[in-house]
Amino acid sequence: MDKKKKPRSTRSLNWLAGALYVFCLVSISPTKAGSLADTSTLQRNLEVVAKGSDGRVGICAEQIKSGVITCVNGDQRFSLQSVMKLVVAAAVMDAIDRGQMRLEDVVTVRKNDLSLYVQPIADLVAERGEVKTTVADLISGAVIESDSAATDLLFARVGGAEGIRTFLKTKRISGLSVDRDEKHLQTEIVGLIWRPEYVDANVLEKAIKAVPSGRRDASFAAYLKDKRDTATPRGMVSFLSALATGKLLSAKSTAHLLKVMQETVTFPDRLKAGVPEGWTLGHKTGTSLTWRGVTAVTNDVGILTAPDGGTISVAVFVAESRRSSKERAKVIAATAKTITSSYR
Repeated sequence: MDKKKKPRSTRSLNWLAGALYVFCLVSISPTKAGSLADTSTLQRNLEVVAKGSDGRVGICAEQIKSGVITCVNGDQRFSLQSVMKLVVAAAVMDAIDRGQMRLEDVVTVRKNDLSLYVQPIADLVAERGEVKTTVADLISGAVIESDSAATDLLFARVGGAEGIRTFLKTKRISGLSVDRDEKHLQTEIVGLIWRPEYVDANVLEKAIKAVPSGRRDASFAAYLKDKRDTATPRGMVSFLSALATGKLLSAKSTAHLLKVMQETVTFPDRLKAGVPEGWTLGHKTGTSLTWRGVTAVTNDVGILTAPDGGTISVAVFVAESRRSSKERAKVIAATAKTITSSYR
């Protein structure tokens, strides 16, 4: 769940630009691109960044060409929250590669198809009664704007959790699990079970307020321990590196998804705030709710591209923190700054 809502717009993605971006990403010569040369120093510096936060912090950075990974708490599990939307999008692109659907396929979205919290498409549905969109636009909404309704529609189209498990297993991705769509995950966190009437935000809000505090406490505590819908930082950067190097998807689908990631608008104060001029970033953020002063997780994961074409996948998870949203964002931004500063 990402809580900053941005206006929805239909995008026409530039396939040629995306294809050229992927070509540079996977074909740059090691003699031309730099690297994270001193990984021991980077490790120490990342540990300092992590210690600057309360709760748990997990960080991994992988030099994509060499496969060298530097981590802090890289094998601990962290909740994905809206980062799962990127995994769902990748599974959809894989289904397109296998001829099971097309980007141009038309999808009709009605009120009973909606989800909860951030879902810009819901405004259009409320205005028009129904919206005809495409698979391509749902992918853009899910990744760029963190639209939960778009994500849940795509989640269902790829066969739900079982379809995503099959996708990850086939691609030999471990340390990463997507088990529920947004509406089921988010309602369970607050002590509810999803009901169709919760597509009405007012009905959902009243239901949440009616949950006894003891049940809210128990549900939140269970969520913090739940292994479902989680990833290790190591597993996440392995997924990102596989995507960047064309090991997950066809060249065309890789280009499309990487281009979409570069257009992400949510939380520019996280990784994006730590990226120096001349670098590019394709990423996906994730944010949980806060209960009794504790924010379960604040995330940002992505692919950094240096001016010389060198690439680094990075995953940052700030969990169980009592700090403000600005303070949590600073930890993530400091991670990006630390990684890019060590690139030579």
